[in-house]
Amino acid sequence: MGASKKPTIRKSKLPEPEINVTPLVDVVLVLLIIFMVVTPAMAEGEHIELPKLTTVDEKPKDMHPIELTLALNGRILIEKSPVAEADVLPKLKELHAADAEKQVRLNADARLPWGRIRTMMAKVQNVGFSGVSIKVEEQQSAGGAAKKKKGEH
Repeated sequence: MGASKKPTIRKSKLPEPEINVTPLVDVVLVLLIIFMVVTPAMAEGEHIELPKLTTVDEKPKDMHPIELTLALNGRILIEKSPVAEADVLPKLKELHAADAEKQVRLNADARLPWGRIRTMMAKVQNVGFSGVSIKVEEQQSAGGAAKKKKGEH
């Protein structure tokens, strides 16, 4: 028997599968945009309508005050955490004991009765905080462009 020749098999180029990542990138970008829009709204805590004043104090009283929020629906938040009304004084006393130099900024809804706001301010002052400021918005000018500055009064 003689030498046999092996037949040569030509390998034809088969298409190689590729992953199309475009739909994945589209979905991830949409989710990123949704989170970018929703996250600041969640960080705000409770939605409140701030009182409007024509003259707003531009300089902040304290760079990092304790935020106390009174919402129209009756919720009270301290540093964006909900607190029961009975627990407000103990929580404020705890925060005052931690740093007696801190001030409190009251974020109260403009539609709340003034007596409720004043009562909360009295509670804060009775705890011993040196200052209480109220967060306000600058009132829009009657003639045109709306100025939306937030300040303290």
